[in-house]
Amino acid sequence: MSRQPFGRRINTWLAEAPTEQFTDNKWRFWFLALVGFQLLNATLTALVFDAGGNLQNGMGAIVLAVGALLSWLAVAFLHYSDGHDRRLARGVSLLDSITLVCVLAHFTFLLWTFGHLRELQRAESEYKATALVYNERAEKISTDNAKIAASAERIAAETTKAERLRNDAAYQLRRAAEAGVRISRPGSTAPGVTAPTLTTAPIELERPHAPAESSTAFLTRWDFWIRAANLAELLLAAATLIYIRNRSAKTNAPRSPEMDLSSLLSVASRTPAPRPAFSTTHVSSKADDTNAQRKTTHVSSNLAEGLKRLRETLKEISFYTPGQHYKADVKPEEGCVWIRAMVSDHGIQRTSSAAKAKLDILADAMTMPHETYRERLERFLRQNGFEM
Repeated sequence: MSRQPFGRRINTWLAEAPTEQFTDNKWRFWFLALVGFQLLNATLTALVFDAGGNLQNGMGAIVLAVGALLSWLAVAFLHYSDGHDRRLARGVSLLDSITLVCVLAHFTFLLWTFGHLRELQRAESEYKATALVYNERAEKISTDNAKIAASAERIAAETTKAERLRNDAAYQLRRAAEAGVRISRPGSTAPGVTAPTLTTAPIELERPHAPAESSTAFLTRWDFWIRAANLAELLLAAATLIYIRNRSAKTNAPRSPEMDLSSLLSVASRTPAPRPAFSTTHVSSKADDTNAQRKTTHVSSNLAEGLKRLRETLKEISFYTPGQHYKADVKPEEGCVWIRAMVSDHGIQRTSSAAKAKLDILADAMTMPHETYRERLERFLRQNGFEM
């Protein structure tokens, strides 16, 4: 078997039904991008506030935990962005889009802050090392100058002593000459003692220059904005949850506790509920289902199999419409299939919407692929006023 080209395999992997665009692929792209950048933001925030390798009072662990919590909330946001309530789905999608933009802007700001902070810390490290070398050299020169000064003092003392002895000798010779003593002199007069000279020429060392801005001052200046960006992500997540909570509370069907079957039958025997004519908008009692199920037994085997698949598909659709479920029954005398949406009204099941479909819908259930048949059935329900 020939291998498909790379592009064809990618398109097949990303292919989705026309009515389910970006339903599965949002988990492959949007979710990974949002969660990935949120975790990177938490890591960068912890690194920015890292003091000498020790996180300040465990703040790094807290920031990482908050990033993980936001990633978990992103799962719920993406789930509700494809709900059957179009207004809820679009509202959550808008808030989720704003959150993604905020996360990307936050990441860019943190990346710049982290890079600039590292440059300042590198400059400070170089300054400290240069200052240490400068101080060592200056201390050595100062010590050498002190030694030279001490040696000069000793030489000056010795020179003074020698000069005094020479003056004393000259004085004695002069007194002897005055007394008439003949003194023989060497061929040349001994030169005076010349003291050696020591110089301490000044040595210029290049002083190190401190960075124009310290890392502490830089981080202090931008500390507020870093924390404000973190707060913005948390507020957006809270706003999205609040919107989901309030919108779902408004649109969900009211729930009532399950009633015992015997109590339901006793109530029905005492006060039988009226049964108005069946229409697409009327409300009927549950007793109508028994007669319909009896008539269904007379349907041919092929139609019965199609009816079974129709009911399975309706059951699958009802999973996405909480508060109601669907029933389908064949009406042989009318040559059609009745599809009804059932809701619970104080423990009693009643029909909220109904529509009549041709028997072709059972044949299509046997021949069409499952996903295609489900799309066709959902389209039929929407066209007939069912709440999806």
